[in-house]
Amino acid sequence: MARFAMRAASRPEPMRAAFALLLAVLMADGAAAEAGRDAAPPAPFERHYEVLRNGQPQGEATIALRHVEGPTWEFATRTRGTRGLAGLAGAVIEEHSEFAWRDGRPELLRYRYRQDVAFRRRERSLSRAAGGRIESRDGKHRHDLGFEPGTMDRHVVVLAIGADLARGARGDLRYRVADRDDVDWQRYRVAGSERVDGLEALRVERVRDNPGRSTVSWLAPALGFAPVRIVHREADGETIEMRLRGR
Repeated sequence: MARFAMRAASRPEPMRAAFALLLAVLMADGAAAEAGRDAAPPAPFERHYEVLRNGQPQGEATIALRHVEGPTWEFATRTRGTRGLAGLAGAVIEEHSEFAWRDGRPELLRYRYRQDVAFRRRERSLSRAAGGRIESRDGKHRHDLGFEPGTMDRHVVVLAIGADLARGARGDLRYRVADRDDVDWQRYRVAGSERVDGLEALRVERVRDNPGRSTVSWLAPALGFAPVRIVHREADGETIEMRLRGR
């Protein structure tokens, strides 16, 4: 899935933020989809996370959700390197989604991503356009992607998963994902309940076709199914972790 900005200073190419662990574009099917109809949107919030690389603190992340008007919402994250190589490289990653809350889930309107690492900037965006399509821009590259109702940008995955869990969805979840050059499906599995940092949380695992990489999130019902911990492991053993600060 993602390569992370907390590793950027030690690799020649730009890396994505550790907060990309939360990202994907989602649309549930089956029983969860039926349960989602007319469900209320989540309450606005702001939460703060510590970012660790291989167990060592590297930075911090903030996520915030706010209601604009009517069905329109905004979801923003900011990840900043504060220690180690990420701090030296001045790594800052910002993502912003504008979406409509429809049938109990976020639906893409606009999305933008900006990464600044060691005086280098990378930007990309998605935007709903006329004719049932999505305009994707990534530097000099442009793509036209097909849009279907319920399609979301990858940034709002945590909102979609949390909404499904709040409605009682368990087992396997399947979501429609729009990214830079395609729209595809991603799968997740609710793998039971565990206690994390003093809170009961549901363990949600990303299901991948190719073994070697793993992403596990723990979402707490007591906190509106916000993630309290996320761990991503690469095939080479590299680990990026996020832990919720305060409540």
